[in-house]
Amino acid sequence: MSKGYKILIIEDNNDVRENIAEILESEDYEVFVAENGKLGLDEAGKTQPDLILCDVMMPAMDGYEVLKSIRERVATSTTPFIFLTAKNTREDLRKGMQLGADDYISKPFTIDELLESVETRLKKHEEFKQKSEQKLNELTQNMGVPITNVINEPMKAIIGFSKMIMMEHNNMEKSEIAEFMSLVYTAGMKLSKVVRKTMLYYKMEALAHNTEELENLRKESTVNTKALIEDVCRELANDLGRIDDIVFLLENPAIQLPSEYFIDFVKEIAENALLYSPKRTKVKVITGMDADKAVITVIDEGIGMTSEQLGAIGAFRQFNKEFNNQEGLGLGLTIAHRIAKLFQGSITINSNPGSGTIIKIFLPLSH
Repeated sequence: MSKGYKILIIEDNNDVRENIAEILESEDYEVFVAENGKLGLDEAGKTQPDLILCDVMMPAMDGYEVLKSIRERVATSTTPFIFLTAKNTREDLRKGMQLGADDYISKPFTIDELLESVETRLKKHEEFKQKSEQKLNELTQNMGVPITNVINEPMKAIIGFSKMIMMEHNNMEKSEIAEFMSLVYTAGMKLSKVVRKTMLYYKMEALAHNTEELENLRKESTVNTKALIEDVCRELANDLGRIDDIVFLLENPAIQLPSEYFIDFVKEIAENALLYSPKRTKVKVITGMDADKAVITVIDEGIGMTSEQLGAIGAFRQFNKEFNNQEGLGLGLTIAHRIAKLFQGSITINSNPGSGTIIKIFLPLSH
């Protein structure tokens, strides 16, 4: 692989540090060194290395503390990190991996072992960056047109109708003003829905990178699941003129998921079923338990999805937007997937065009 990568060596043993530096420099790597953890953190901030080699046992600040600080910094949160250590017990390995280490090199090591580990980690990180850039490009392309279209229409309505009322209110009947204000309100609610979903999506993405907050949220639970599901689904069905189409068969499992996220989760799944199935067809919501999981099943008799569409579910991807004149962003199932994954659950979707969709959600039961 091509060289030119920057590597930071944090090692308190002068001989070891100089030997590693000499080996890497002979392979055309740009090498930076630090003789302890505190200096290493400073050097990492200044040089933004492509990879860090760090001793575990060091005075003042050991390698674990260095790694924790490195991972907490945005600029170095994904930088490949390899421990240099004589400690190789299972407990030491587990601790390092939990903190985000990428690899270990046990002392003493050969030149080949050092170079192989360095090259492997750099190669994997390069592949990761390429995939991340590809996903970002796809997301940018996917969200650009949908967001522009979906936001533009209600924005124009709000501005246009409100301007008309301001300019013409002296010549308008109260009933006319009320009618135009109703149109402004409808457009505002449509815009609010788009903003809410977009903010929720990015909230989930941010939470995925906040380990401490996520661990704290995973300790919370929702007890009154039956009542919440009924309330959320009936409100949605009523808004869509489908109050007679929703059918419940509910138990009341306590779920290891904060109520706020449980409500968002149910709302996205139920809304998807109601929006993409015809009026006067049933949408069934069923809950139960299977071993250590709560199971929520949502069944509709709607248009369904092809295997290609199922495989391409993602943020800002729209499918069958002609059905019921849908104007969404394609975020619903993506948000539901994200919430389930973050809170150690899963979703399966069984769908075929013209025969409806069955979504099964598995979430951990409350401890």
